[in-house]
Amino acid sequence: MSDWQGERLDGGLRAQRLVGLTDYQVLNGCLDEVRAQDEGELWVLCDAQTRLAERVALAESMRRRP
Repeated sequence: MSDWQGERLDGGLRAQRLVGLTDYQVLNGCLDEVRAQDEGELWVLCDAQTRLAERVALAESMRRRP
């Protein structure tokens, strides 16, 4: 995934976000790192976290409205 950088570890894979999260996103469950056993699992986790971060960012923008 384009917003993530992955690497192999002993016994699995790790991906880290290339773009930082807001405090609001972190408070609401977004992760800056995920770990998985294989590439398919890693892709699903990164995709889920990307979608979550997008939804939380939308909620954050709505929160700022007067």
